[in-house]
Amino acid sequence: MKKNILTIVIMAASIINLILSAVLIFSVMPTMNKTSNLIDKVSSVIDLEIESQSKEDELTPIQDMDNITVTYEKNVNINLQKDAGDDTNHYAVISGIVVSLDKEADGYSDVKKLMETSTVYVEDIVKETISSFTASTITQPGIKEEAIKRLQERYDTKCIVDISLPGYLVS
Repeated sequence: MKKNILTIVIMAASIINLILSAVLIFSVMPTMNKTSNLIDKVSSVIDLEIESQSKEDELTPIQDMDNITVTYEKNVNINLQKDAGDDTNHYAVISGIVVSLDKEADGYSDVKKLMETSTVYVEDIVKETISSFTASTITQPGIKEEAIKRLQERYDTKCIVDISLPGYLVS
């Protein structure tokens, strides 16, 4: 009698183990596969961004750079977007803009002439870029990166390599 009860307990434990294994295979494994695929995709995107940044972020030697300077008689206040729940008006202050061009890049002379004759586009793009940030999200590197992208698109060139904002201050 004891052998039969022991056999029944072992058989019940084996059946429960089989059922739990089936549940594990059919419910948990697909979710784990989806998560694994998502992690693979994210890591591949990060690798692509690192590779593309390393090629673009090659520093231009200072001797190959030329600066175009826009200075203001008085500091310019630029209103920032409001954060959710924040009623305070925040603004950024700049006293000028310095755009650095790569002398060795294609189209350098054309872009330099265009920028020197009409700095209004440079001023507008930088002001629009700054005003698109909020007081909590604004950073000088973020402004530079976005403004450089927009200027490169506007002038259809890669010779614009840096922007400096003299007198930059956020209040």
